[in-house]
Amino acid sequence: MALSSPETTSLNTAKIPETPSSCSVHLQKLPHLTDYLPNLKPLPNPLEKNSLYHPPAGFYINQSEVVLGQIILDLSADSEAASSPTPQVAYNRAGPRWQVFFEPKDIKAAIVTCGGLCPGMNTVVRELVFGLWEMYGVRQIYGVTAGYRGFYSRDPVELNPKLVHNWHKLGGTALETSRGGFDLNKIVDGIEHHGFNQ
Repeated sequence: MALSSPETTSLNTAKIPETPSSCSVHLQKLPHLTDYLPNLKPLPNPLEKNSLYHPPAGFYINQSEVVLGQIILDLSADSEAASSPTPQVAYNRAGPRWQVFFEPKDIKAAIVTCGGLCPGMNTVVRELVFGLWEMYGVRQIYGVTAGYRGFYSRDPVELNPKLVHNWHKLGGTALETSRGGFDLNKIVDGIEHHGFNQ
């Protein structure tokens, strides 16, 4: 793994030294949908057929793009990290792929907000709803109210672009939130009961 830097330097920039050849990367295998649902077949990303959105060049993430587990690394030749034979752990980068594994008509998405204070969370939920609806063609989108407990203590709220249109102007989270005190088994049962698959 070698790093490159611009040839020109100034008072504000410095040339990054070449990474020693002993520095290697180990790609950590993460679970994939097909590990649990082996009959899933890859499909072209619906964005490719969307008449209103055309992905720009470089939009899709490829399998060779990784994020290092240890972000800070001393590249000096005498550093322990640079001379260590232990490879750096890396993970595949998240983001949109050329292929998906579910037809939009089969998606039943659940959006939940959890934790303490949630400034700006309504904007995030709004954009998720708009992205799923307008870009991917998903029509079954639900909001889980009151945090994780909402999976089993309340009925989900059906979401659509018209309903969430002005949510970015509201503070907090329209879906409500809670902190801690949930029952994991009841959450899993609730997800299964409602048929959520995203």
